[in-house]
Amino acid sequence: MQKISVISGGASGLGLEIAELLVKSGKNVLILGRNSEKLVLASARLKKSEKYNLAESLICNIGKEEDIKKVGEYLTKNMLSVEYLFNNAGMGLFTKANTSTSTMIDTVFEANIKGMILLTSEILRITPEEEELTIVNIMSTSALLGRAEETIYCAAKWGARGYTEALRTELKGTKRNIIAVYPGGMRTDFWKIPDQNRDTSSFMDPAEVASKIVNAVLITDKMLVTDITINRK
Repeated sequence: MQKISVISGGASGLGLEIAELLVKSGKNVLILGRNSEKLVLASARLKKSEKYNLAESLICNIGKEEDIKKVGEYLTKNMLSVEYLFNNAGMGLFTKANTSTSTMIDTVFEANIKGMILLTSEILRITPEEEELTIVNIMSTSALLGRAEETIYCAAKWGARGYTEALRTELKGTKRNIIAVYPGGMRTDFWKIPDQNRDTSSFMDPAEVASKIVNAVLITDKMLVTDITINRK
């Protein structure tokens, strides 16, 4: 079976930067995303960097179980074994606590924690126990501290952090490695939210953040990085 790295939210921003670095390092990659137009553009960019490896894409809403099952079927059918899973997809919502609605909660939780759980579960299910698998859960510094007007978002990210810690405990002693990543604000489409203008000029470059993450994840000696927090100066 060929080894492959799966990146959710891989059609743009940090996910695409991670995918490109992996391709340049000789890894096969499969990027997942909901927007077909963005996936086409991202795939074209990745294929310019690939040499003898794969750079594939698949439309997938990670919050939908039927889409997740299709990812598992794609990997199994093509004899691909996941070497690295980057749970990168997510979305933000920045609003006062007294404006919360059921729709807001469902949307933010689906993107930031439900999808992470569903995709991780499927990859764990189809990956042979004898094969080594590294799961990289990319969250946010909002998973480490509470922030005003981010109550729903912080709740989802703190939930993702709790899931990550519990997963690490459950899989201890197996060939499954869990890496938690907590990046600060980056200059990406993440902040392009209607009616919410944010000055991102001082935020981090996603390419530089991706480099920090990939370099740590691909360490080939006997050390293992478990937690990475990346903040701007």
